Amino acid sequence: MPELGAHVSAAGGPQRAPERGREIGCDCIQVFTRNQRSWQVKPISDEEATAFRQARPAQGIGTVMSHASYLINLAATDGDKHAKAQAGLESELERCHKLGIELLNFHPGSHTGAGMANGIATIADTLNAICRNHPDKTDVTLVLENVAGQGTAVGADFRELAAILERLEAPERFGVCVDTAHAFAAGYALHTPEGWEAMWQAFDDALGLERLVALHLNDSQPGCGSRKDRHALIGRGAIGPEAFQRAVTDPRTRTLPQFLETPAGPAGWAEEIRWLRACTQGPPPPLPAIEDSGVQL
Repeated sequence: MPELGAHVSAAGGPQRAPERGREIGCDCIQVFTRNQRSWQVKPISDEEATAFRQARPAQGIGTVMSHASYLINLAATDGDKHAKAQAGLESELERCHKLGIELLNFHPGSHTGAGMANGIATIADTLNAICRNHPDKTDVTLVLENVAGQGTAVGADFRELAAILERLEAPERFGVCVDTAHAFAAGYALHTPEGWEAMWQAFDDALGLERLVALHLNDSQPGCGSRKDRHALIGRGAIGPEAFQRAVTDPRTRTLPQFLETPAGPAGWAEEIRWLRACTQGPPPPLPAIEDSGVQL
């Protein structure tokens, strides 16, 4: 059975997140360890780190994944912006190391007109520099997330992620998280049984399934191949419920930590988690009646 969870708030300190996860039935949680929309970062105190490490087992939380700031663009061509991006991801790596968070998820970046090949090279070079600067932080797996393919974003095609990994000096420090809404928007037709099989075959061909460390479970408002990143409630968007039933039962994915980022909010996530768990036990029940909060992660 997979670990099922959601992106929970760390307001008031990261040590508050495990309890919030337990309250909605999470086995695993994703967090922002900082304000993701600001370059200013409040340091994590020793007391907060100790409290977080103690709260995880006390609240029954297994895997924890941090989501890095949306401001980070590792493919930035502007020198100042690139320096900020690298420093931002390095800072998040240090925070995860201090808190004992084992997965650090991030979007690869956008080449902003420099071209895909240049974007891939810049991202890989930056990740190599980060790993060289932090040889002692191998306890944190750096997790590349596939993207929807808007604009000049890198990583919509699994082969683009593979091209980054092929240039890394320490590829063993990296994993991949597949976001279902992003994959669907990028053109992977995972809403059908044939499309689901084709997507994982494409992933295995490009990256190897052993590289897969987590899933983001999100339905999609736009249709397949839209290249637009707009999440929807589980089963209520263009993907539909069957793909999520497959996610929690397919031998290739059912043992992974799976995190909700749908616009359901905490109460809605609790209902979606209950529905997903029920799907592992037998025929799926009716989809829960949930309000769309309109909040996009």
